[in-house]
Amino acid sequence: MQITGTDQYHAWRARDLPPVERVRDGVWSIPIDFGHAPIRYTFCYLLANAQGRAVLVDPGGDSPLGRSQLLRGLESAGVSLESVIGIVSTHRHADHLGMVAYLRAATGAWVAMHQRDATMLAEWNDYEAAIRADVALLTALGMPDDRIRAMRMAVSDVATLDALARPTRHLEDGELLPLEGRTVRIVTTPGHTPGHVCLVDEDQGLVFTGDHVLPRITPNIGMTSGTSSAGALADYFRSLARISAWDAYEAAPAHEYRFRGIAARAEEIAEHHRARSREVREIVVAEGPLSVWQAAERMSWSRPWESFDGINLRAALSETGAHLDYLTEQGDLVRPPLDGDGAQRFAAAS
Repeated sequence: MQITGTDQYHAWRARDLPPVERVRDGVWSIPIDFGHAPIRYTFCYLLANAQGRAVLVDPGGDSPLGRSQLLRGLESAGVSLESVIGIVSTHRHADHLGMVAYLRAATGAWVAMHQRDATMLAEWNDYEAAIRADVALLTALGMPDDRIRAMRMAVSDVATLDALARPTRHLEDGELLPLEGRTVRIVTTPGHTPGHVCLVDEDQGLVFTGDHVLPRITPNIGMTSGTSSAGALADYFRSLARISAWDAYEAAPAHEYRFRGIAARAEEIAEHHRARSREVREIVVAEGPLSVWQAAERMSWSRPWESFDGINLRAALSETGAHLDYLTEQGDLVRPPLDGDGAQRFAAAS
């Protein structure tokens, strides 16, 4: 893998916000602060055509600071807010979709994402049902009752998610963005979320990879609140293989820094997940039946299991659940009948 976004790389290492950068003719990267989260910021990409029209990709989390950063980025690119005709979210997470409602109101632009993620956004409309689904999920994972009470979603959490913008158009695999004079193709890459997409700029030799392939972080795979991880890892393996076809292109991810070598990085990520699957299988064969929680607390992590909390705990459980589901789909594990505590367990196949 070759690092091409050198200013972005040095900023990442220094824990600074990278500069607004002209990546190609009509392509700009604009970093948007995401508070104290580990990802730190999201790159919003501005795609402009010769007619002065522009589309924004992944405009980042919403905050007064983020809005000012975006406006300064547009100014640096010589593009007015009024020139924005469309907004694309590669997937439904708040660090990619958060500012879309503000931009939609300010510009009247169309908002596009994949149908599968759009459908999941609609689940936040019923607050009580969303909280019940979250508690049911945490119970099925085998989370202890005291942790469920501390971790379950609150009405304010659901309200924040419900406030995220809904799309006005759905992206289909293979279609071109409606931006005159630009050839930017949609490639569906489910795994990180069921409806994740990448965008291939065929004129400029760029792939906007969202969270699908990042140069350093291994994107989280699996469930989010109220949803199952079934099929997520198998989808992700297929998506990694698919995006490798654009190995000659430069990757422009939503986090960290640009790079070349998409195929090599995709294979590195795939091998990481194969190794994790082997570890999970060995744990269950030796000690099963185990719930997702029980398997996760036995796995090797970069820090003590007891220190996991909040979004990091959910991410660890989702990753573990995705591997357990994948191994079950492959026939290596089975799901015994539920016990009285409601937790789904996994055991070695006979």
